[in-house]
Amino acid sequence: MDKKKIKIFVTIIAAVLTIAAALVAADYFELFGSKIEKRLGFSEIRFRTLDKETGGIVTNVGVRCFQKQNMNACTRKESHQLGVVSVNIPIQRAVKKTLLFKKAEEIYKSIDPKVHVMLIHQNYYKQTVTLIMEDVYSNVVGEQTVEMSPIEWEGSESEHEEQMEEQINE
Repeated sequence: MDKKKIKIFVTIIAAVLTIAAALVAADYFELFGSKIEKRLGFSEIRFRTLDKETGGIVTNVGVRCFQKQNMNACTRKESHQLGVVSVNIPIQRAVKKTLLFKKAEEIYKSIDPKVHVMLIHQNYYKQTVTLIMEDVYSNVVGEQTVEMSPIEWEGSESEHEEQMEEQINE
């Protein structure tokens, strides 16, 4: 009787393992269907901003990103480093999944193959950096150095103050 019980137990275990393997194989070949899930991710790009004339760090730099039919193509992220501006560019992915497996992942590409990042500061000319979206998708773009040219104002503040004092005295 012991051999008969062992034989039945082994048969039951073999049947359960066979059914489990069949279910896994069926799911792998998508017999139970699959679904496409959209995921939003971000690619971070960092810009080190320097004064073109002195080589000093430029702080409080704003950012504006644009593409064809997309005038707001990024968001500014706090970098917590002096003179470094971080930008997050959104990337949408489509992930094809079954119950047990992740089958494929595809990136929804933007209409424009380029993204233009404009760095803005009140005392400097606006600098625009153009990035190829394929590099952004693959995270090839790391930290870039941008030299910003200072705006040359017609008169300095002290000259302006002297002119105001002369007008008041007259």
